[in-house]
Amino acid sequence: MKSTIPSQAPLASNMSSTSQPKWIGCPINIIGLGVGAGTGPALGESAQAALHNADWVVGAEHQLEKVSGYQTKGEKIPYPSPFSGLAEWLFKHQQQRIVLLASGDPLYYGLGDWLGRTVGREQLVFHANISSIQAAFHQLGLPWQSSETITLHGRPLASLRARVQPGKLYAVLTDQHSHPAAIAHELIDCQFEQSLLWVCEDLGGKAQQIRSFHVDDPKLTSETFHPLHVTIIQCQGSGGLLPTFPGIEDALFETGKAPGKGLITKKEVRLAILSQLAPKAGDIGWDIGAGCGSVAIEWARWNPNGTVFAVENNAERLSYCSANQTTFGVVNNLHIIDGTAPDACDSLPDPDAVFIGGSGGQLEQILNTALSRLKPAGKVVASAVTETTKATLIQFAEQTPASVSVEWSQIALSRGDSIAGQLVMRPQLPVTLLTLTKGVES
Repeated sequence: MKSTIPSQAPLASNMSSTSQPKWIGCPINIIGLGVGAGTGPALGESAQAALHNADWVVGAEHQLEKVSGYQTKGEKIPYPSPFSGLAEWLFKHQQQRIVLLASGDPLYYGLGDWLGRTVGREQLVFHANISSIQAAFHQLGLPWQSSETITLHGRPLASLRARVQPGKLYAVLTDQHSHPAAIAHELIDCQFEQSLLWVCEDLGGKAQQIRSFHVDDPKLTSETFHPLHVTIIQCQGSGGLLPTFPGIEDALFETGKAPGKGLITKKEVRLAILSQLAPKAGDIGWDIGAGCGSVAIEWARWNPNGTVFAVENNAERLSYCSANQTTFGVVNNLHIIDGTAPDACDSLPDPDAVFIGGSGGQLEQILNTALSRLKPAGKVVASAVTETTKATLIQFAEQTPASVSVEWSQIALSRGDSIAGQLVMRPQLPVTLLTLTKGVES
């Protein structure tokens, strides 16, 4: 079901924490409108009192219609367009009593989080109701505690690929670019060709209906769906394109070379690097000299609540990195930077973790920049294959202050091959890893 809010990330940037004024007005009441039976939403006494006393009631057109049966002395107006204008409007009217209407639970993929970051959470009074996700599962008789919710509202459709796995149940919040036919096409492309969709339209409204489709059903393309709908996915199929566990096969990355070849960090080394970095939710990461993106993509895929910046200056590698980003769906939290380090890092936020896989002859400068910008307790991991690069790492490590801990490891990998029908183990070039951990008081 469409939310009244577009993607919230750009909204937050319109009024940053450093530039926004302090809220000194009346608390804002946010009323969630449920999807229960009847002609209007069932509102509790506190929500009804907030409506009655409001000077302003702001909502989408269909939400204002839903509360038309409740008494209010305030003026009813639609949300501004573009929605980003709401912040300015709120501060302009902060001395008046404001009610904002939302769908279902305002703190579940709704208005609440953005409001908290804009005016402060202590200024908000929430009147929650049943969400469209809950209502959809109730209608289907499916346990929703075992499901996962994905919002595609204002987000690229390809981001679905970063989340779906076989045998799981998903609820999808959609917009005009993520209609059921487009979702089905994505699932088929990801080899989830046996999946089932339930499209739950206008839940609790006059036009409510629930229809089920297999992803290859031609009706998905020909049918018209109500603009307010939730799509439930039962994900089934081989899913051979998308990994379900860390360690993406090298052959799945596009490099312009034969499968598994080209400028990528090999799987075993990649996992060792990520293990050293140990990224956490909310972390900022830099992948410098990202090549075709194997480390950055695996990093972003398994830490969806972190942000990774992949820095690369080779046009051909950048194109493959971008293609791999789309293939694995890490379009929300991976940002590809066309530039040369260390200068390209100037505009990036300070990192919690840095991987240096390529340096273009500026390894010492990049190490200095990474270590100086690194947050306390953060880690820098640098790799070396050639003896020249290894010597630079050794020299740099010997000059680090006592507050920076140094750890060395070397990965000597051999992979099975055959000669004259006999098994042989072909050694790969050993990779040396230097891990620097910055002290909390550095």
